[in-house]
Amino acid sequence: MNLVAIELGTFWSALVAYALATAVAMWALVFRRRPERTLLALMSVGLLLHTAAIGARWTRVGHLPVGNMFEMLSANVWGLMAAVVVGYALLPRVRAFAAVVLPLVMMVMGWMLLPPMEVTSLPPTYDTVWLFIHIAFIKLFLGAALIALGIAGIILLRERGIGGDRFATLPADAVLDETAHRCMALALIFDTLGIVAGAIWAQDAWGHYWSWDPLEVWSLVTWLCIGLTLHLRASFRTRPRTNAILIIVTFAVAFFTFFGIPFVSRALHKGAI
Repeated sequence: MNLVAIELGTFWSALVAYALATAVAMWALVFRRRPERTLLALMSVGLLLHTAAIGARWTRVGHLPVGNMFEMLSANVWGLMAAVVVGYALLPRVRAFAAVVLPLVMMVMGWMLLPPMEVTSLPPTYDTVWLFIHIAFIKLFLGAALIALGIAGIILLRERGIGGDRFATLPADAVLDETAHRCMALALIFDTLGIVAGAIWAQDAWGHYWSWDPLEVWSLVTWLCIGLTLHLRASFRTRPRTNAILIIVTFAVAFFTFFGIPFVSRALHKGAI
């Protein structure tokens, strides 16, 4: 079996596993079930298959596959699903967050299927270890923010009486708020490291650390939004509902930054995230 067949087989199998995991998560929420082992197994199998698909493509094209829209979206879906799997395994008390965030991942997955699965080359400026470090930290940042988003969604949905007994049996809002706060603190750390690594990459590739291109500007806006969210909670002891709204707004800004700007900007880093 050649690499193209391996890539396609594992890629489509991964998407089926992701879709089944999303369906199981929503079914569990609506019918108040707890198929936690099944859901974790589906997500883990999907992630392993997706990893194999990306590995096969990487081997086939000879470079990190982030050179076009399909490859960027595939890498982002992989990163988001990895975050859900890790969060689901490490945070057993709030596993219901998966039902909140998996539909978002499915939307990105649907978007991923729109562009052609063509192969493109990367410019010489991408041939640096700092690109890998930069992308890794940004993926960690988005993953931590995604888990915080899911927990924030639980707080708001429960306040409106949505989710029934499945959300009612979860820890109190104050506990959920503390967990989301810790995830956002991790997001700030990873985003900071990602920006620093990106600046070092820019210096190595183009001779300057910062050029105020659209993606850099919006990366800074995102960083400031995370910092503001954490600062308001620490300084004014805002309610869990307020903190949840701030987290959702911050994630929306981050989503626009990393899923919007790279696809419309003609900046130097187009295609890097």
